[in-house]
Parts: sequence; C-alpha cells; structure tokens
Amino acid sequence: MKIKTTKLQEMAGKAVKGSGNNKLIPITSLIGIKLVDGDLTLITTDATNYLYIIEASVDGDDLSVTVEVDRFSQLISRMTSEFIEITQDDKYLLVKGNGEYKLELPVDENGEVIDYPDPLKEFDNEKVDATITKDTIQSILTTVKPSIATTMEIPCYTGYYVGDNVIGTDTSIVANMDVKLLDTPNLISPEMMNILDVMSAEKIDLSIKEDILVFKTDDCIVYGRSLEGIEDYQVGAINKLIDTPCESMCKVSKDHLLQTLDRISLFTTQYENNGVKLVFGTDNLEVSSLTASGVEVIKYTEAKNPKLYTVTIDVGIFMNQVKAQAGDLTEIWYGDDTFIKMKDGKITQILALLED
Repeated sequence: MKIKTTKLQEMAGKAVKGSGNNKLIPITSLIGIKLVDGDLTLITTDATNYLYIIEASVDGDDLSVTVEVDRFSQLISRMTSEFIEITQDDKYLLVKGNGEYKLELPVDENGEVIDYPDPLKEFDNEKVDATITKDTIQSILTTVKPSIATTMEIPCYTGYYVGDNVIGTDTSIVANMDVKLLDTPNLISPEMMNILDVMSAEKIDLSIKEDILVFKTDDCIVYGRSLEGIEDYQVGAINKLIDTPCESMCKVSKDHLLQTLDRISLFTTQYENNGVKLVFGTDNLEVSSLTASGVEVIKYTEAKNPKLYTVTIDVGIFMNQVKAQAGDLTEIWYGDDTFIKMKDGKITQILALLED
C-alpha cells in the first residue's frame, strides 16, 4: 500500500481519538488497518464505541493488520517523506517512509495474530433515521456538555437525552437545546458524543437498530450503543421546568460578567459552598462575595420588568454555564425562588440556587 504521508497523518490523527487506551482491555490500545478494494480503513475503539476513518482509492494489495495505536500514530506523525509504503508479513507491519520500520503484530493468549474486530459488518440497517449537522454536534459539545453528570449517582444523567430536544443535566443544572433530532428518544453516552466531533462533513447520517447507533459520512463512521436507563430520565419534569416562566430579565456583557465572577471568586470559600450573591436592581446587577469583601456592579444593556431581587449561586457552576454560551451578551431570567434561567438562542440553561 502506498499513500501520501499527509493524508495518512490526517487519518491517524483522527483515528487515535477513538482509542480508549485502557490497559485492562487490550483491544483499546490497538488499531486495525484494513485495505479492501482500494478502500483504506483505520479502526479504533474504547471497547463500546468504534471509530472508522476511511480513505478511498488507495493503491496497494488488500491487507488486514492490527498494531499498537500509539506507536503507529506517533511514527506516522513524525514522517516527513512525501509518501509512506505499508506492507505486512507474518510477524510485522512494515512501514517505509524516511526509513524502514517494523511494528510487531500483537498476538492473543493462544499465540495467534489478532484480527481487529469489525462489528459494523454485522449491522444490516441501511435506512437513515436522522440527519444531523456538524454544527449541531459542536453546539451540543459546547453548550450542553458542561451540564451532564460526571458521577454515577443517577447513571442516566451521564448521557445526553436526544429526542424532540437535547438535554443535559446533573440535577442541579440543566441545559436544553431546542432542536428536534430524533422521533424516538435516545440516550447518547458522553464518549460517543465526543467521538462525533471527529467528523468533518457538514451532514451526518444516523441509522438505528435496537440499541445500536451508526453515524456515517463518506470518510468517517462511528458505531456504538445507546446508554442504558432512558426510562429513568425525568424528561417530563425537566421540560416542565424549562417551560416555567420567570418574571424578569436582564442582559449583561458576557465578558464583563465572567471577569467580575473571576475576581469575586477569590473571596469565596468551600465553607460557604463557593457562593456569590447576585442582586438584580432596576439598572444593574451587583455581584458580591457572601461576606461582602468583594463587590462589583455591572450595568444592564437591556432589561424587562426589572425589580429588586437577591439570589445566591455557586460561582464555579455559574461561570461554567456562562462560558458555554456563544453570544456576547448573557440573558438572565429571574424571579423564581429555586433557580435562575439563562437563554442564548435555542439554548436554555437552568441553575439551581443555593439556600440562604
């Protein structure tokens, strides 16, 4: 097989992002390299999801080989020759570029050379159930990802609820994207959603069969399974919360708010649950530490039904949610005793308040 070095470097750079590199699961530290009828495919896995990076019209004889993903990707990334030639024998993958290199073929417990698994061969659903844009995936990773749970108290909340809308929550914060992606709701794991960011095509086709999801473009395929527990996801209650109106709204400069919170955070403590006080006035927002040892005022750029209202909120959580917004202004809705709400286009974020 002969291929331009820059192309193989691009492919290997993407493929490595699908590798779990879990030392307890050997296959996650390996990469499958397959050339069939001129189609070159690099395959990696985290043991649940499989990433396929594809290039058509590659010269060479058919091959199917498995090697260590780190050594292969690092070797390819350091090549400066115009082309790379790859062949195999019984024990080695032979790589010729600036020089000649031998990558040993790993064997299983029986001493047999490992044949990289390819679950996609058994997937027989060619129907496209949905088409998702690259921009939507990136928006989910930017705005919804900071809200999903990172611990396993309620396992279903570690995933993304995808249906009539896209939701992420850890029960104290909620991020909602008002975009319908699927007729039948699904729960997508954070690992799968992260891998989808590798895809570069503008439109991504999704096919579903039972709990198997296959995202596909011409040069990239992601195969995996739905996260279990969608029946435990309290989507009804969450949607009701999202639709709960607030009486008042203000808009402030996003950058100004973040800079203020960054300074005020120096005067918060874990003993106080990292709390900051927000005092909404008629013309401005006052931000202070709970001991009033740090106080700043931010003038509104716009307001609706402004009134005097005071809340306490975790400064770290608040900052992370503000950072997740795409716009230059932060729109805050207030008036409820338990939460504040922020809106940014099709994104709604809900943040639970701290008890006084």
